[in-house]
Amino acid sequence: MEPHIARLGLASETSRNDADAIADLHTRSRQIAYRGLYGDAFLEHELFDVSRATWRARFETFDPATDLILAAREGAEPVALAYASFRINPQVGCLLDNLHVAPERKGGGLGTRLLAATARWLIEDHAGAPLYLEVYAANAAAIAFYRRKGGALDTVYQETVPGGGEVEVLRFRWTNPAVLLA
Repeated sequence: MEPHIARLGLASETSRNDADAIADLHTRSRQIAYRGLYGDAFLEHELFDVSRATWRARFETFDPATDLILAAREGAEPVALAYASFRINPQVGCLLDNLHVAPERKGGGLGTRLLAATARWLIEDHAGAPLYLEVYAANAAAIAFYRRKGGALDTVYQETVPGGGEVEVLRFRWTNPAVLLA
């Protein structure tokens, strides 16, 4: 059965358990994807608490006019997530700050479905505003995926990551998010 994509964040539909389940998936995904980029101590000992605090705050301050939280679920468990917001980096526009698929579920189309759902939100609620996302240059698989989805390289910059290292970040842009619906 195909996982159901649910829109989360609305107070009547959201609980602290939703935030924690999303945070736990996000933590697990980052522990794998960011190994070698972030410090091991951060990934093993701090990331769990940081993720839970971040996601709880996102759910508590959620504004449906500016934020989108999506989860692909199998039963009650999230297997993929997306978070987009106009508030994170307002000078850029709508930033897809998180797009993560459980490691064992990669390659099954969940990332594509979450990108399409984000694009529909931008088209229906925000007059087709452009979409941006940022990815570490070392994440070749993600970069290839974003390029296949029509993302255009917009900016390259350096960022200091947890553990003190410097990494290169690529920002991709979809001027017309409708291309993500194809």
